[in-house]
Amino acid sequence: MFNTSAAQIHLAENSIKTAQRKNITLKNLFFTFFKIGCVSFGGHMALVSLVQKMMVDKDETLDNEVILDGITIASLLPGPLAVNVVAYIGYHLKGKTGAVISIVGVLLPACTLMLVLSRIYFAFSYKVDWAQIMYYVGGAVSAIILSTGLHLFKKEISRNYKKGLLCIFTIVIVSLTNNYLITIGLIISGAFVGFLLGNNRYSPVSIANYFKSKGKFKIGPGASLVILLFAVSEFLFLSAMFKNFNSLILKIGVVFSGISLSLFGGGYVMIPIMQSLFVNNLRWLTNQQFIDSIAFSQATPGPILVSATFIGYKLAGVGGAVLATAAMFAPSAILMVIVRIFKKNKDHTVVKDMIAGVKAVVIGLIISSAVKILFQQHLSVSIVVVAVASFILCFKYKISPVYLIIASISIGTIANFLI
Repeated sequence: MFNTSAAQIHLAENSIKTAQRKNITLKNLFFTFFKIGCVSFGGHMALVSLVQKMMVDKDETLDNEVILDGITIASLLPGPLAVNVVAYIGYHLKGKTGAVISIVGVLLPACTLMLVLSRIYFAFSYKVDWAQIMYYVGGAVSAIILSTGLHLFKKEISRNYKKGLLCIFTIVIVSLTNNYLITIGLIISGAFVGFLLGNNRYSPVSIANYFKSKGKFKIGPGASLVILLFAVSEFLFLSAMFKNFNSLILKIGVVFSGISLSLFGGGYVMIPIMQSLFVNNLRWLTNQQFIDSIAFSQATPGPILVSATFIGYKLAGVGGAVLATAAMFAPSAILMVIVRIFKKNKDHTVVKDMIAGVKAVVIGLIISSAVKILFQQHLSVSIVVVAVASFILCFKYKISPVYLIIASISIGTIANFLI
């Protein structure tokens, strides 16, 4: 009478886990992601890995399947992948409020620290030789980005010469141009090339029949209005019509939301686009200020795109920092919640092939941004040594970017005050 089947035990365990998830409060959700945000140096998949360890392995408030679904959908949508996954998890657990609470919790540590660094940076810019102190940071940042790009190249496309050629083509084009529209065009072209490279797997009829079998995609009027607003914002961004606006606040909102809705493949891919836009096109930052913003974002926990906080603060103070940060992360996170058609089609060969083409372009963008950042420095033997040493430590020995950034700043400080 005391025998219990394995099925009954499994059912009981699932019932307990379901009860635990129902008992999660918004307060617990906020502090869980706040703790993750405090230690998620490196952003991107490093942040997602921390979520898995804490919420699946430790707290058992999630299943691995939820995280994998979140990653898959986030990979198909624009925006910073890790933050979009957090939004998906928050929505899965506590609805729309849970999504908002989760995003705020995970971004608050990095954005607060970035705001403090921005205040110090611009307040003392006339008293401290920041150019000398941050001189070696450019070498370290380029090495970190190059290491990321080469790891991805080795993992994703090293054995596929067609994708390799697409990647090399991207590197050449981006290295020779400074137009962010060309960069976005390359991403779109990557999806098209990926589609063409996989055309032997399916016919147009099979594609049409597949999507027809999935039924119509229906969304409510509120979601439709949001998507329409995003489409208008993206049009204003891609057409550069925002340059005609007199309001700086409106420009900040359109530009950063446009970046959010144009971002595929993670924060690193946006570095050349943002550099071209903010330094060469809009002239909101000097080249050194842009590099410093990337360095600060590497030295803080969370995604690299918290550099938006730095840029927004430079343009319009604390209000500008809040607006730029919200515009950078909110639009793509909202799409993550309201657009669910991608979940149905995530395994279709059309989608997979298009993503494969985009990945090749994305990796090329990452590598080219590393090269451009390095060669835009005033090159010397010392900065080349710092760049090479940083690359070896990051690529071969997996040393955290945080330590490399701190070390490069320390070298610059010593050179400025002691030499």
